[in-house]
Amino acid sequence: MRLISQKGWGYIDIEYENGTITMDYTSEGTRIIYSWNDDSGECVIMAEYSSREKAEKVLEDMTKVYGSYISCNGGPGILQGSGYQQAFCFTPPKVFRFPADDEVEV
Repeated sequence: MRLISQKGWGYIDIEYENGTITMDYTSEGTRIIYSWNDDSGECVIMAEYSSREKAEKVLEDMTKVYGSYISCNGGPGILQGSGYQQAFCFTPPKVFRFPADDEVEV
C-alpha cells in the first residue's frame, strides 16, 4: 500500500510486516507516525490532526482502503455468445493520502 503524507511532500510504500502506524498525542493535537520495524529508530510524521477523534477516523478510513478488493461471483456473460464468466477476486493497487485536518468530519 502506498501512503502519501498529509502535505503531499512524500510517500512511503509499506508492507504490513515491515512497519507500524501509531498515534502520538501532544498538547497541539495528534500525530500519525509511521516507523520501520528495524533497529534504525527511523520514523516519519505522516499527518497531524487537532483531535484524537479525527486521527482515529482517518486511520479507520485507511483500514477500509487497505481491505478493499474487487470481486465477481461469475455467471452468464453479458454479451451474447460470451459464455460463462468465471468468478474472480482482484486486489487493486492501494493508495491512501492523509487528508488535511479541516477535511475530516467526526
